[in-house]
Amino acid sequence: MAECSEAWKTVELPVAGVDDYIGKLVASKYRVEMMLGEGGMGKVYKATQVALDKPVVLKVLRQALLSDERTVARFQREAKAASRLNHPNSISVMDFGQTAEGALYIAMEFVQGVDLHALLVREWPILESRAIRIMSQVLAALADAHNAGVIHRDLKPENIMVEQRRGEADFVKVLDFGIA
Repeated sequence: MAECSEAWKTVELPVAGVDDYIGKLVASKYRVEMMLGEGGMGKVYKATQVALDKPVVLKVLRQALLSDERTVARFQREAKAASRLNHPNSISVMDFGQTAEGALYIAMEFVQGVDLHALLVREWPILESRAIRIMSQVLAALADAHNAGVIHRDLKPENIMVEQRRGEADFVKVLDFGIA
């Protein structure tokens, strides 16, 4: 679902009242707070996993696409491929399912940060040592994915999140294994 993944990684834009999912409980587990992005295949939301009071990202496939077997299979492949990954620098898929209304969703960890493209635009030029630190983490995530039989196929700066985590500057998460 590469089409909608890019927008949710950079800026949270509250759009309450504009979308039917805002404020709703999805699959009796996730309370949707805001839409983070939208693409041809669906929408991406920031939500809260109610039982744990934990922020998550929900990708929800467009209702109109549920009858397209190829699109549904691609969405399911994304969930399965990403769920096989267990590396600190790869996005974690926590859940995949279907709502009572039939909507398909993927729940992933929420990453607070900025994508690498935005970081480079804002802070260019960056030090060589910083570039090496960032890319070493990207390569470690990709090596782990390859060992799990997953090839990213859409690696670009917009699919690499950089955040501060536990006092570590430039902690990286590789996102969007949607066309893996």
